[in-house]
Amino acid sequence: MNTKTNLSARHIMQHFSPDFQRSPAPKMYVFDCLDSTNTWLKDNGDCGVVCIAEQQTAGRGRRGRQWLSPRAENIYCSVKWCFEVTPEQLSLLSLVVGLSIAKALQKIGLTGHGVKWPNDIFWQGEKMGGILIEGISSNSSLHQQEVVIGFGLNVNMPKSSGETIDQPWVSLHHAMGDTLDRNQLLAFILEFLINDLQCFDRLDSKRFQHDWRYWDVLYGQNVLILQEQQERSGIVDGIDDQGRLAVKLMSGQLAYYTSAEIRLKK
Repeated sequence: MNTKTNLSARHIMQHFSPDFQRSPAPKMYVFDCLDSTNTWLKDNGDCGVVCIAEQQTAGRGRRGRQWLSPRAENIYCSVKWCFEVTPEQLSLLSLVVGLSIAKALQKIGLTGHGVKWPNDIFWQGEKMGGILIEGISSNSSLHQQEVVIGFGLNVNMPKSSGETIDQPWVSLHHAMGDTLDRNQLLAFILEFLINDLQCFDRLDSKRFQHDWRYWDVLYGQNVLILQEQQERSGIVDGIDDQGRLAVKLMSGQLAYYTSAEIRLKK
């Protein structure tokens, strides 16, 4: 997969499997530059639309952090999706998206990677990608939720492009020793992701807990939990059926977290 071809909807669709190609093709918009693919999809496109950019000038991650987005080196992509579920049922969504990406990376031959709760892709202890899910509209009475699912993945970015990143990070190029075909990789991700989203309302949460364990980079790890200006530590014990992180605290108590900053203790 040694190529630096620009991203294009035509090249992406050429890499879909024959079975997926027989389904209605997702509508894709590919831009040279946007402020943010998530922002564009919030204001444009119907459910099922995919937005891709070669560069973002205001890319963002979780908690409003900047997502560095140099041109034509990585993947910056968002998908607008509508669900007929309650808001509470969406608690597993970022984890499902993480597993979709992990499976696509496995398909291209990557090993040693996994998902860090709740929304990061890691390879050997360093961040390779992230997920940002933002709600657009919600109708609780009709169980209708409209969301934008954004993800960024470090693909061919050299270390010189990421000197301002304030945490350990890695690119696929470094992990695999080659320049990756971003069109092929994005096709694999979108195929896994769309198939998983189409089945989301029928998700077996107990089965998903089992699947999560395989990709969970935190399981059994000693971690520091930062929440509401308080610090606690414990050993990660997976997730529950609502997607909450389960941590066995030093007191022996099992605590569950829906939102927290989790750091591996050195």
